[in-house]
Amino acid sequence: MNTRIINKLNMYKTVQSLCTANETIWSGVPAFVIANNELITKIQTLDQLLFTQSNGILGVKTGKDIARQEAADLTHKIVSALRAFATATDNKVLEEQVHFMDSALYQGKHATALQYMGWVRDAAVQNVTVLADYGILQAEVDELVMRVDQLAITIGNTRNAIVDRGKTTELINEIVREIDGLLKKGLDLLVEVLKADHHEFALAYQKAREVVDLHGKKHKSGNEDTPAV
Repeated sequence: MNTRIINKLNMYKTVQSLCTANETIWSGVPAFVIANNELITKIQTLDQLLFTQSNGILGVKTGKDIARQEAADLTHKIVSALRAFATATDNKVLEEQVHFMDSALYQGKHATALQYMGWVRDAAVQNVTVLADYGILQAEVDELVMRVDQLAITIGNTRNAIVDRGKTTELINEIVREIDGLLKKGLDLLVEVLKADHHEFALAYQKAREVVDLHGKKHKSGNEDTPAV
């Protein structure tokens, strides 16, 4: 997540808190009331978008990792039986079909692991009647078919989540631009109107509008382009 966006969000919330604490000063100015309410709504939207961005893929990734682990464990068990059967019957075709490094089931590219699991699934289905003699039940073969299918769906969901993350980033950048515009063309100007009678509030507002980065450095909120998240 872009730290400049977080810095901006902290500034927005500081401004919001200051305005809330000094409501008696501007509550009689309808334009300020409208702008302040809009600011609160947009900050809430930005918060929600940032939460979605930071947690959406994490949840999918966790589900994908679990699905791969479970499918890999069952594949390893069944492929061991298939290899034993292939050796015992001198089945060269089957030996070639299940010849791969088992570590690839657990590590490396998901697409590669899914391919190997698919080979084992197909071989298990074709030889299910003899696998009982090697300790593999029909139910386990059926489960492997299900788990491989589920993993394929889960990997697809991860790709969709990445696409959704891109859309969320666009929305975040857009809402940041809207908040910046609301401040510069709305609240900033209205505070100047109030400045003559509420000088201390105006000074506090100007200070609140400073963006403080994670290193404690301050800079005024300017017209810089909204950074990509």
